[in-house]
Amino acid sequence: MNSVSDVKVSKRILAYLLDILLVFFVASLVTSIRFINPYYDKYVETYEKYSDVLDKYYDGDIDEKEMIELNNDNYYYLTKYSVSSNIAIVVVIILYFVIFQKFNHGATVGKQIMKIKVVGTDDKEVGILKHLVRTLFNFYIYVGSIIPLTISTILVFIVKAKNYMMINTVISYVFLIYAIVNLVMILSRKDKRGIHELLSQTKVVNQ
Repeated sequence: MNSVSDVKVSKRILAYLLDILLVFFVASLVTSIRFINPYYDKYVETYEKYSDVLDKYYDGDIDEKEMIELNNDNYYYLTKYSVSSNIAIVVVIILYFVIFQKFNHGATVGKQIMKIKVVGTDDKEVGILKHLVRTLFNFYIYVGSIIPLTISTILVFIVKAKNYMMINTVISYVFLIYAIVNLVMILSRKDKRGIHELLSQTKVVNQ
């Protein structure tokens, strides 16, 4: 069993960026469909209000306390109006990084272009469950990550609007710190494995 990866980190980063661009493009198309996202217009309207408050804060017209008070409801409704979008994004992520990658022998489009793939620590192809665990604990810039997206979606139904912004911001920061630690591990560990790979018992190798 060889747990050390000989894949250059630069190849992983390029593959990751290619995959994110592809998933972001597909997710954007899916979430713009009115049938899938019936609250799209309300989301756009609320986002404009949210942005206006931020502009006033950055221009110095209001202080941070006023900005938070004014945007509490806006932030809450932004999430409420994007629940169906969040679900669609989670589905797209799972279909791509779990189902497609599994049946494409451990390679996404980005990985295939960079000639790398995901295997188990025993160098064998991995099953759906390990791909799912790997995906759950990974972080996808511009798209979102399954765990915080799911938590945000659930919270909007159980937390009051005045508390939602603060709680969700804390969750976002926690997962951002996790993502940074994960990246540092990939860059610094000898086997180039992040937390999501240790939990899923996977690694990235050359094809």
